[in-house]
Amino acid sequence: MRVRRVEWGLWIALTIIFVVGQPLAPTRAAPPPLTYAGWAVDAYPEDSAREMQATVRRMADNGANVVWIGHNNPGIVDPDKVEPGLSYAVYEAFINPADPRHGAAAAVVQAQHRMLAACRAAGVKAVLPVGYQIQMGRVWNGDHPADLRRDAAGQPLDIYGGGVSASFYAPSYRRDIEAYYRWVEGEFVQPYADVLLMLNLADEPIGGDYSTHAEAAFREMHGFGFDDVGDDPGRQRLLGQFQSRYVVEYAMWSATLWDQIHPGLPVTMSFDGAQARQTFTMPDVEALFRDTPANFCVTFDAYPRDGLPDVPLSDQDLVGLFLLARSAGLYSARYDKPLWLWAAANSWGLSQASSDPGTVSDAVANGIMLALLIRQGGGELEGIAYWNYNVREQGLYNDTHDTAYDTETMFQGVSAVLPTLRRLMRSTPSRPEVLVLSPPARSHEQIGAGRASVLLEVQPYQRLAILAKEGVNTAVVGALDGYDLDGVRAIVALSPSTDHFAAADLDLLRQFLARGGRVVTSPELGAALADAVQAPTEPAWDGLVEQQGNLHVAQKGIAVLFEDARHDTLSGFWREVLGLEEPQPGYRIATDDYVFHYHIGAEPASVAWRLPFEVAGYRYDNLSRSAGWIHSNFLSTVLGRREYVFLQRIWPFWPLA
Repeated sequence: MRVRRVEWGLWIALTIIFVVGQPLAPTRAAPPPLTYAGWAVDAYPEDSAREMQATVRRMADNGANVVWIGHNNPGIVDPDKVEPGLSYAVYEAFINPADPRHGAAAAVVQAQHRMLAACRAAGVKAVLPVGYQIQMGRVWNGDHPADLRRDAAGQPLDIYGGGVSASFYAPSYRRDIEAYYRWVEGEFVQPYADVLLMLNLADEPIGGDYSTHAEAAFREMHGFGFDDVGDDPGRQRLLGQFQSRYVVEYAMWSATLWDQIHPGLPVTMSFDGAQARQTFTMPDVEALFRDTPANFCVTFDAYPRDGLPDVPLSDQDLVGLFLLARSAGLYSARYDKPLWLWAAANSWGLSQASSDPGTVSDAVANGIMLALLIRQGGGELEGIAYWNYNVREQGLYNDTHDTAYDTETMFQGVSAVLPTLRRLMRSTPSRPEVLVLSPPARSHEQIGAGRASVLLEVQPYQRLAILAKEGVNTAVVGALDGYDLDGVRAIVALSPSTDHFAAADLDLLRQFLARGGRVVTSPELGAALADAVQAPTEPAWDGLVEQQGNLHVAQKGIAVLFEDARHDTLSGFWREVLGLEEPQPGYRIATDDYVFHYHIGAEPASVAWRLPFEVAGYRYDNLSRSAGWIHSNFLSTVLGRREYVFLQRIWPFWPLA
């Protein structure tokens, strides 16, 4: 009985740790935290030092250990706009007392100083943005019209109305941005070295460039210009590759410059998660991890829905997000590159002007799912920042929308989960068991053929619901070379044509099949791989698949085989290929340490599935309040609209000596 009492006492202690989200008191001084969770906050010029200190202190007292300062969107000089911050235009006006914008620029600069000082006083770290896209401001644009990014028709490139930007290949841009960066080094980096975690060099840089400067770079690489591409598929792919890598090259050049200015200082760019989850290109997501220097940290906004607030959250949004997050985790692990993510606790990310607005549980679940998904991919997630505490028109405070949530309840709910998120970022990593092989040649060909400046969709990622929502640990890769396939159960070769696949990938697919791995592919690629299995062809699953041993050839499109509406027809296929026992409503994740199940549907849903281990934790209602204790190795519960389950593994105890 003594041993059983000791075990029971230890189990209770661990349960308390899980519920509270804090470790037992250390016996010695804890090392500085290596993971971060907090809020994005705008530094408004009208806010006094005292007001900023109170804001940051409030966040710190409620669980935050980082502040991500708001960026300057768009990159002009206007202290009264929605999102004021640092950019080249502010610097340009600030250093010239004769500039009519000087006073406005000085107000913006001093606001950044006050916010950084407030972070220092509260003992929290800060991320400082210094630019928006590749924008240099109206005065610079007027002085350098030949140095702007252009679309294929020669017009200044203004993607989604976000503003005109410079061509980073232009010598004038490189000269002027270096002068600005060196000013940032002296004005902010050195004085706040104890506070700054990293610099954000640009927010949402996307798309390509057809300017004369970009064409000169392309011609130097390939020996011909944009107009010489014509209808040749090979040249179209080269053009598409160049445009897809444009922002990658911009990130590489910028980070390299900062490594010269301040060696060892981490820098980042916050990339558009909506673009990434739909296309994985422009910029090429994997290349952001693979090709940028060691001082570069990748950041994505990763809201449940990334778009206008009047459009409700959809399953397509979450399917794309789950695939992107797991893939980013895999790239992080493969290329030893850390990353940060933005979660949503505001009206835009939670669709507050729509017919189906999100609530507190969606914001909290957003952070939990991101931390778990990145670790499933094996990645190093350094931090999560919630967008946004106070940005005008859409922030948690200063919002102009009628919200479905109470502001203070949202603040308390998100704040309470921040220590838990930091713990999840250190949880046991794993790696994907299913790979979606999506060769970039298909996207490159489409970009080049259409002379695209930005691309919304080529591959049907958002239709691959079963690969995202059902706990199947799946990631998207552009090629197989360099990845360890020993633990991979199945590969979904997504492009229909063999022309899109490199010879090395075809060889690796044959080897994978020969040792028993399962491949799902198109009829054209299936014919090219059939010699690796040498099995008779059998129609299966209502004629949607022709099976040749462990080669599964889709007859009506690959995406059809993973759509969520085909449970009756394809459950057996999913079990055989993916190891999926019983499809469930909602979105679920099971790592080595945690179980998470989230439901967004309007009607209650019953979930029932055998867990890989014994767990303990709670079901949470739509305000993220605990609504039922669970301790089992089988999850059987009913989840209402925007409710979730979050459970921690119960590790067995050995009897004490």
